[in-house]
Amino acid sequence: MTRPLLSICVPTYSRAEMLDTCLATILPQLEPLGDEVECVICDNASTDETPAVVERYSSQFTCVRAYRNDSNIGIIGNITKVASVLARGEFVWMVGDDDGLIAGAVKRVLLFLKENPSLDLVALNVGYRAGDLRPSADAAWGGILAEPEKCQRPLGPSEVIEFESLLTGPSADLTAMYSLVLRQSLWAKEFPEPYLGPTFVDVKSTYPHAYIIAKTLPGREAGLIPSPSVMIHELKGAQYSWAKYIAVTGVLHFTSLLKMYEASGVPSKTLDPYYRYQLTDRGIDLGYLLWDPESAGGWREALLFASQMRGYPWLLFKAFCVAMTNASAPKLLSAPFRFVLWLKQRSH
Repeated sequence: MTRPLLSICVPTYSRAEMLDTCLATILPQLEPLGDEVECVICDNASTDETPAVVERYSSQFTCVRAYRNDSNIGIIGNITKVASVLARGEFVWMVGDDDGLIAGAVKRVLLFLKENPSLDLVALNVGYRAGDLRPSADAAWGGILAEPEKCQRPLGPSEVIEFESLLTGPSADLTAMYSLVLRQSLWAKEFPEPYLGPTFVDVKSTYPHAYIIAKTLPGREAGLIPSPSVMIHELKGAQYSWAKYIAVTGVLHFTSLLKMYEASGVPSKTLDPYYRYQLTDRGIDLGYLLWDPESAGGWREALLFASQMRGYPWLLFKAFCVAMTNASAPKLLSAPFRFVLWLKQRSH
């Protein structure tokens, strides 16, 4: 059997309605492409109507390869299983069950891969619309046609560039799995078996794709397709399934990922905007890391973050001051900081 060039992988769990729309944006685009692209769906033992949705699409499209785990193996376990074990393509494009592809995106990505077969990574642009604008499966059939309200990256021509040029600021940080096409052999090398350990304890168990990239891609060439390929219908932070872990993932482990890039040779000048963003825009999240047990953090994790950021002492001090105003902080301890914040707001 001919190996597909691209595997579009969809790990899913108990979001049948979203999955319906997701698959409606993908599978009609694959139909005219023959055996060059496959769609691999892995259901992580869903408890809703997900199996029925998968069966309906599997019976209609021959490009679908569908699997269901006997039990829930965790989000990272399911992701690494579908990418490393189940996918047969030379490249893997991971698409979440709540994501949608823009019309024409698959053909555009496939053509770029054919023109640049030696690349291991292609970065894609992402469009964003409000969550209440998410289309139904019927309306999204064959890909989303609506224009994005904003994009992750500037528009422009597709190109081959130095890896470091992909790191253009906080919104383009390579942690969004759906915005990357990565060579499958890199997945299989790092995760020869599905990851079944604890989740969100380090970079590898939080951002497995970014962990692979940070280890292997700095100093090499990568592809960039600036025409939007994925549409995200944004939800409020608390609506995301992983929202309660945002402090330890977004504050601590993302900073550790930056340190991995730095150790791999990415220039400090390139990473500086990311470090500064961690300190100027994540103060409230740092407060969750300090005070909220649901965030899977604590003082030990907060002090590790401080150690990683010791090169920015003044910004670090300000970040901890903001953290003290977090709603989870002890009222007596946070009162002086809240008062200063109130005075500052009054002065404006």
